[in-house]
Amino acid sequence: MKYRKRAAAKQLTAATLLSAILLLSFCPAVSGCRHRQTNSPALHQALPDSLTGVSFDEHLTISVGFWNIQSMVNSKDKDDILVFIEDTFNITIEPVAVSWVDYKERYQVMSATNSLPDLFSSLTISSNDPNDAAYLISLIETNSIRSLPEDLSRYPNISRVMEEFDYIRYKDGRHYALPRLSFQDAALSSSDAAMIVRKDWMEALNLTPPSSLEEFIDMICAFARDDPDGNGIDDTIGYNVNSLAALGKWVMLGIAPECNVYTWVQDEDGTYIPSWLLPEFRDVVSAYRTMYERGGLDPDFYVKKNTDAVDDFAHGRLGALEYKSSPSAITLLENQWELHQEIPFEDAVAVLHIFPAPDGNYYSNSSNPFWSETLFSSNVDDDKMDRILYLLDYLLSEEGTFLTCYGMEGVDYIYENGTYQCLLDLGTDTLSQVFETKYPSLALFGSLATWGGSWMDFEPNAMNLLRYGENAMDLAIEDITWNTENTIPVDRPYDFLIMPKEYTDQFSTEQVMDDFISVIIGKEDPIRMWEAVIDGYYKNGLAEYISRQNTAFQNGRSVFRQQE
Repeated sequence: MKYRKRAAAKQLTAATLLSAILLLSFCPAVSGCRHRQTNSPALHQALPDSLTGVSFDEHLTISVGFWNIQSMVNSKDKDDILVFIEDTFNITIEPVAVSWVDYKERYQVMSATNSLPDLFSSLTISSNDPNDAAYLISLIETNSIRSLPEDLSRYPNISRVMEEFDYIRYKDGRHYALPRLSFQDAALSSSDAAMIVRKDWMEALNLTPPSSLEEFIDMICAFARDDPDGNGIDDTIGYNVNSLAALGKWVMLGIAPECNVYTWVQDEDGTYIPSWLLPEFRDVVSAYRTMYERGGLDPDFYVKKNTDAVDDFAHGRLGALEYKSSPSAITLLENQWELHQEIPFEDAVAVLHIFPAPDGNYYSNSSNPFWSETLFSSNVDDDKMDRILYLLDYLLSEEGTFLTCYGMEGVDYIYENGTYQCLLDLGTDTLSQVFETKYPSLALFGSLATWGGSWMDFEPNAMNLLRYGENAMDLAIEDITWNTENTIPVDRPYDFLIMPKEYTDQFSTEQVMDDFISVIIGKEDPIRMWEAVIDGYYKNGLAEYISRQNTAFQNGRSVFRQQE
């Protein structure tokens, strides 16, 4: 779906960019918003009506824990967006960087030493792993975190979020977790499971897009075996996944769709059970053993770090990357590609469409409308909580979204009479790339309140061309359009899924994944090995565990209410 020829895109000059016009229907005209009265153009930014007449007299220091914000932590100087936010709310932000690998352990240590950040993002009740929600209960019962105030009327955007998810209350009737919205339309969650492929390798090997699991396996095996890059060296990998915890998130849509995120499903009797207990999961086990034995699956898939698969793809070693297809995700991949490859990204890369499942239908991923939550340390008093909530509410507002997406008015853009003009000479970079360097604090503020996930990101307009680049927009729009027109979103029992389960050492998603990997790389018959794993779970009390979770749900208990 090309909305601008590539040749024309390469000829864009600063003058051309200045003329790019976008009607931003989601944001009111700047002239209708209140501004802070300062002498600095960079600090003269729009604020929502909810901040009119609000003053913050006492200066506060607020610590914030978030994933992968090392660039902000390591920045020598404060960027203008950080200065604007600190000036507006009379605060000093102390960023606390954690990684996707160790954040749970880091927060556990901080909790034990009473040193949790004032607010921090973590995966709890929206997790597929029952132990993540159980950890939230532990934080509540050890008084490590505090609840939100009952009266949220001063924070209209937060209030709307909590009204939508009012049911996530603990048994004392209070809210301890602020959901971080991810997909504001269920159809968009299909972009959370995609297969990025080397189309030039397919062409070199005379391969067509796979129309079945068998053809997909043949393709990835050919990538690994048949020298698709033509260099005469055995140095290519067939298929790997961006995150081991999401192994098969796309592939399983064509094998056993309900199993693709290792969550709970309803069996034929209406009982909620873990998806890996379904008979169809045996087909998944068999398929992955075949991929591994034939060499299509990266032989080192289970020992590599989460970033290694993207690195392999960007260096031209990997042919099929299980990934995401949002514009932002593809832009990140393209940025890595351009650091290492001479062949243009658009000439080498495509997004595969899923092959049909055994019932003949095409399925797409579906996800909870929020993913991960913001929690608040019990050391935060009411005054600091008020300031934090004003900040988060601003980031959820149209004005806050405008700032974190498009930069600073009068500095990065002009917005007049419903039209947008970019003031930056981007050269060959996207607006997102420029902002990474110019505003390191956007690594925090861009996602602190919400993951985004609106149709706005997929609109084929001039603004998104600047933000993500044409290649990312083309691939993202093509994939979301095909999924919307051709696939059935996987049906999930979200009312049950959002109910935290008991803590368990035996049946956690992490333990199941370890056992699944052991079967994939094992030597005995994979089905018998998997059945032995399941038998072991039942001997350790799996049936009783499942029964207790179903009983709690059937009794209509509050989402956080535990067994008496």
